[in-house]
Amino acid sequence: AHHKIMRLSCHLETVYLLATSAGGPRVPGKSSNSRASVCVGRKITGGKDELYLTISTARNVAGIKYKVQGNVTKLFSKFISEGKLTIRFKEPAHDVVISKADPTQLSELVAMLKVQPQRADGGTVPHLRAPKLKDIEQPKSKLVIKNRANYPMKGFPSSLQHLTAAGISLNRVDLRILDLKLLQTLDLSNNCIKAVPSGVGELHLVELRLAGNSIAALPSELCTGELAGSLKLLDLSRNSLTTLPQSLSQLKHLVTLKLDCNRLRTLPNAFGRLVSLKYLSVSANQVTVLPHTFPRLSLQSIDLFGNPFASPKLLRSCASLSLPSLLELSARAVKHYRLPYDPCCLPVRLCHYLDSAKKCLCGGACFSVFLHHLAKLDLHKIAATVTTVDRNGDTSVPVEVFLCSAKCLKLWTYNR
Repeated sequence: AHHKIMRLSCHLETVYLLATSAGGPRVPGKSSNSRASVCVGRKITGGKDELYLTISTARNVAGIKYKVQGNVTKLFSKFISEGKLTIRFKEPAHDVVISKADPTQLSELVAMLKVQPQRADGGTVPHLRAPKLKDIEQPKSKLVIKNRANYPMKGFPSSLQHLTAAGISLNRVDLRILDLKLLQTLDLSNNCIKAVPSGVGELHLVELRLAGNSIAALPSELCTGELAGSLKLLDLSRNSLTTLPQSLSQLKHLVTLKLDCNRLRTLPNAFGRLVSLKYLSVSANQVTVLPHTFPRLSLQSIDLFGNPFASPKLLRSCASLSLPSLLELSARAVKHYRLPYDPCCLPVRLCHYLDSAKKCLCGGACFSVFLHHLAKLDLHKIAATVTTVDRNGDTSVPVEVFLCSAKCLKLWTYNR
């Protein structure tokens, strides 16, 4: 039977082991390193069909050959899942240190190195053939797909760090993209995508561009996985979004957020927790009021043009502002001391009550007893560069204000 030879593209270092004068174990001497192609195959020498490992580089395409059977003294495979493996040979006394390799291919290589001699000459391992120069070159890290005809039907190179498939009428996110663990930037703009798989949240992306699609909602899991600790740019402009997940505030390294031309009516309550955010654009949406955490932002530029913002006014009054119930006092204490709770230890009704907390200007929580105002915020207080919010040149927007006590009301009235 004929079997296709497996070639492993990797970074390789050959360490020359030196014998000690006392006849003890060999110690590392000088080494050499380069990009290489590694394969295992059969070669007939002296009438014997034997197993060899060949290392080919751009300088030596024919390669250096190591006999495998009876010559591999140890395999250091503890970090094989990270694409690392060290093979120790008896003759010549070398340590072959492999890194930056595909973990799956590396596991296959280890299996072939452990193959029994009788299986090697039985045809399960192919004969060695000289590699092509492209097998040795640096693995592909960037892929730009300009039309459907060039879309990779057999999958993507696992080495990809940058993938662009914009404007080619994709109807969904290819789930094979979720296996690209090295991917840093993903651009699927100007397609026909309607949903984003929650698995995208497990990618270690720095930039995610999904502008110009038909996305109506985002999964909350998108902002809670690996993405929460890596994403710096998120472009969701020109979609059909009506809401954003509350978990959006967990994107702690997000610097640029583009939400223009959607159907958003509100922003998440904890939006102000995006501490790294510097560039924000939410123009041409349906936002009427901004959340109470919004003034915490410190931006370089902001664009909120074309939203039907409401006028500042009192939305809710409370005659008994200084007389909260025992239930509310208890709930305020739970929030103040950050006590954990869940349906396992509290009735579901109380959990929902605690989740409904509003945050007062003083930092405390309030539930049923509070004043709800819409206050004016001049965007120049939170951003260096401001785009006017309407054609009249206005730069003020309404922001929610919650007041939990008469004392907070007096303080807020004094500082207005």
